[in-house]
Amino acid sequence: MNASVRRRDRCMRAVQELLGFLRKDDSPKATMAELQERFLAPSAILETTPHELGKVSLSESEAQLLSLIPGLTRHAMRTSLGDHPMLGNLLSAAQYLRTLFIGVPIEQFYLLCMDESGRLIQCRLLQSGSIDETPFYLGNLLQCVVSTGARAVVLSHNHPGGTPRPSQADVRCTIDALRALLPLNVTLLDHIIIADGRAVSLRLESYIADPLWNRQQSAGPLFWHWTDPE
Repeated sequence: MNASVRRRDRCMRAVQELLGFLRKDDSPKATMAELQERFLAPSAILETTPHELGKVSLSESEAQLLSLIPGLTRHAMRTSLGDHPMLGNLLSAAQYLRTLFIGVPIEQFYLLCMDESGRLIQCRLLQSGSIDETPFYLGNLLQCVVSTGARAVVLSHNHPGGTPRPSQADVRCTIDALRALLPLNVTLLDHIIIADGRAVSLRLESYIADPLWNRQQSAGPLFWHWTDPE
């Protein structure tokens, strides 16, 4: 049994145990069968709306509670990392970014704004889109950089469908960001895609050639050691 199947089974057991707790003596097995038939994957159950969940044999309060789980999980995990964690390399940034996209059913673009040491100043949601597309507005990125005083930034967005491979649009917007940030002497460390819990670095995976990254002459140790293992 691979890791993906184990995660799915654990999640389905957790949903069943929660419903069992809420219903006390009433078994949730019939409802679980309905949920599995309608939504196929546990992530789809938790990413849908209370209205859609209400189409199976769930009470209004049960549907609302299930829909709250992803948001509560995101908040708890981010809180455990602190308001201004040190994100000094790809591994630590990826850990933080995973917490942003738990149970999020649409694409969202975030920008991590950091100081020169890698400490997070602010995490800013730049744009939300649809299930398979998010518009990228360069002006939003530049406004965020200027307003926070960031010296280094990381772009990130999710692929709710689970496909980790960056699109041509993902590569193009990263190159545009690199070029726009050069005159500001702000370092773009990476563009990280989160798909099904996996973090894909456009820089580490060489989706953009090293010379384009290395044009950032003001880059300090944070940039040059970004992809080093901990």
